[in-house]
Amino acid sequence: MLSGGGSQRIGIARAFLHDAPLILLDEPTSNLDSLNEAVILKALKESCDEKAVLLVSHRKSTMCIADRVYSNENGRMS
Repeated sequence: MLSGGGSQRIGIARAFLHDAPLILLDEPTSNLDSLNEAVILKALKESCDEKAVLLVSHRKSTMCIADRVYSNENGRMS
């Protein structure tokens, strides 16, 4: 049995290995501690230069790697 964080790390590893031109990540680090989050975000930033990555997260620390950030407040995109 895997923990929530273990399952997330395996899912993210599969996304890296699949080598698709688009990666969609929904709350990819929600079950990870800050150390594992930092390692994964660094790897994501370094290895996805030639890919489109759509990242959805409530954590500002996760969104710090994004080139563009859109937020939704009171039903409005900004």
